Amino acid sequence: MTKLITMPLRDFALPSPRTGSIEAHSGYGRQAAEGQEIHTRVQKQRAKADSAYQAEVPITSLFERGGYAFRVDGRMDGIFRHEVPKIEEIKSTFNIRELAQHLAGGPLDHPYCLQLLTYGYCYWREHRVLPALSFHLVSTRSGDADDLDLLLDPARYEQWLDRRLDELVVEAQQAEKRAARRRKAATSFTFPFANPRPGQIELMETIERFMTEKRPMLIQAPTGLGKTVGVLYPVAKEALSRGQRVVYVTPKNSQHSVAEDAVTRFQEAGAKLKSLSITAKGKICFMNEPLCNPDYCEYARDYYGKVYGEGLLDILARKRKLKARTFRDLGEQYRVCPFELQLDSAREADIIICDYNYVFAPRSALGRMADIGVDQTGKPNLVIDEAHNLPARAMDYYSPALSSVVLENMRGEIRAVTPRFRHEAEELLDGCLQAVAACHAPGVTKPQRIEPPTDLFFTPHSRLSVFLSRYLDSGVEIPHQDVILRLCHYWAEFTETLEFIGHPDRQEFFTTFHPHGTGGTVKITCCDASAMLEDCYADYEQVVGFSATLKPFDYYVRLSGLKVDRVRTAEFASPFPRERRKLLIIPQISTRYSHRERNYAKIAEAVQRVAALRKGNYFVFLPSFEFLERVASLFQPPAGFVVVRQERGMKAAGIEAVVENLRAQGTPTIVFAVQGGSFSEGMDYAGEMIIGAFVVGPPLPTYDLEREQMRSYYQQKYAAGFEYAYTIPAMAKAIQAAGRVIRSETDRGLIVLMDRRFLEPGFSQAMPADWFTADVAEVVSGSILRDVADFWGTESGEATVASPASPQSRDKD
Repeated sequence: MTKLITMPLRDFALPSPRTGSIEAHSGYGRQAAEGQEIHTRVQKQRAKADSAYQAEVPITSLFERGGYAFRVDGRMDGIFRHEVPKIEEIKSTFNIRELAQHLAGGPLDHPYCLQLLTYGYCYWREHRVLPALSFHLVSTRSGDADDLDLLLDPARYEQWLDRRLDELVVEAQQAEKRAARRRKAATSFTFPFANPRPGQIELMETIERFMTEKRPMLIQAPTGLGKTVGVLYPVAKEALSRGQRVVYVTPKNSQHSVAEDAVTRFQEAGAKLKSLSITAKGKICFMNEPLCNPDYCEYARDYYGKVYGEGLLDILARKRKLKARTFRDLGEQYRVCPFELQLDSAREADIIICDYNYVFAPRSALGRMADIGVDQTGKPNLVIDEAHNLPARAMDYYSPALSSVVLENMRGEIRAVTPRFRHEAEELLDGCLQAVAACHAPGVTKPQRIEPPTDLFFTPHSRLSVFLSRYLDSGVEIPHQDVILRLCHYWAEFTETLEFIGHPDRQEFFTTFHPHGTGGTVKITCCDASAMLEDCYADYEQVVGFSATLKPFDYYVRLSGLKVDRVRTAEFASPFPRERRKLLIIPQISTRYSHRERNYAKIAEAVQRVAALRKGNYFVFLPSFEFLERVASLFQPPAGFVVVRQERGMKAAGIEAVVENLRAQGTPTIVFAVQGGSFSEGMDYAGEMIIGAFVVGPPLPTYDLEREQMRSYYQQKYAAGFEYAYTIPAMAKAIQAAGRVIRSETDRGLIVLMDRRFLEPGFSQAMPADWFTADVAEVVSGSILRDVADFWGTESGEATVASPASPQSRDKD
């Protein structure tokens, strides 16, 4: 029986055998979305000028080979239905002359040419009329256009077609085996622990139920529940049963290890799983700069020919665990890019572990990943770890800034570049500085909202792009952190977003200017990336986001791009007896800006007296580095304790040294750190690495022009301005910090929240349900030191830190 395989034309029309280098004009992967506006404009012009023109014409053709029927679906940009029909493919790029040279090189060696030839061949096959074929190339820089004709020779095309169909038969057979292996793995896929933790079974059953409803879901589950394994097990089993994979994303590369450990558990329990952990390009690249240009990088040069000619994907398919070392070793041996090799090997992986960028960033790398869907049902599943980070992370993707200080600081390095480029580079830098300064309204000394400075910024962008092309083509040695590349990329990142937000319907963006000195900083702020995130989910069947901090759910549902009427939410309580955790609020302390000066000493004293009740390691999590420095300077540690401070810009090695010190459990240590920083999220402090955390105040974002503009947007869009702009982001950081204490079923820990605002409904609504029974005031102590001493089973010798006021008598500030 013939098996039908449907595939997009862009995945069908590839060189056979593969050829080409990694570069902007390679033609591999999905076409950049930013060209869509140019496509639409050209199509409208064509239709207006010629009534025989038709745009976006679907075309389908069926090719049979080796027991498979390959149905190829495409959409022609346009066709002129004249006596001799003409099919036109529109391609937009910065440098059309460079693209034209690539397309003229060999029609069967470039994916774009093969796409256009396939349109023509399919038309000829259906109508027996040989059409004319033409590229219409449009410059995104200048709007200039050029036409390039392409001749269809059916006999020559069919020689390529025979080779390609033979390739596809092999790929289809491999896909069949892959899907069969996954389905078989699903039938014997067992939970890796004989005795699931309390709550884990309920967690897995809830996810299974939501998946049968085909609903996206957000799950709040506390630290210590074993939620990574508890989420990944049902999601992976469901995907495998359909012959599909799971993509598991984390906010940082450093958080991959938790998912990798879960996969190892599955494998040790007998699951025949293949996993892939994707390492960031900058960390795995062999070159001084991760610049994909065949003239600069030998690992990009003829990449596709080397990978397919040496059978590297077959080598990788035989490995169960794919991590950075494997790709670096193969990359070095065969002179191919290890980063791209990761992405090309993803087809065989059952579980892909990667950073948010690979799914949610503009032009995400995994977006180009295509499978032949033999014996597969639906699409891959997506798991979003630490999902509370997603809204802010996605907003950051679309919130670039340009600073005259950053630009001016490049001047010294530019004066040190090779003489042939030095003068022009400095002139370009001056032009960039003038463009930034031109955003400054005369006489205005405060930050202000401005209209997006489109016209000012695109001219320097064009000049920088031309200059960069010549610079890279010149053969100069590119050093690490090359200043020319930094300048061009810094400007390009801003102007690309500037172009994206140009549509009048984009109300979720605004632009501000912050004057300083003779220049300033111009910034684009995205306060809601939900529309862009929503588009990303189209590539996935089931979507499961989870975290210990996802309340209130409506905030995370909306700003994560999920549909309020479709998403399912669930919250799970801590599996540990309450007697193992002591949670207290000290409302006599205020961290409001106007009260801080008279509270620094109170905070230092409270930490000192509470920590003195039991020796061990503690964290003091503060709202900012400035706040940290003020409190730490007043702090006198209890006898026998040492103090460590988190430093601004602390490197990974410094962070790891602190963690190792805590792990050693030698001298009792009090670590002063910031909420939302490296120590307060995504870190495990098992056992008695830490026994207590002081969370000082909800770390509200700075009250400034941008945050107030965001509040205005949220109020208008969601009727929750202050909550969305200030309260909820602050509480996510505070609760994450508190969650560092109880990490395993044998832990025992103390959590002290310091600020009267924790008692207010706008803040307490974000707290986990098991923090209190009916009213947050339940966790206010009338005798703090005695309560803590009783918890530890020691004598305090003191009655209270301060005499708690009743909720009614608290200041209303």
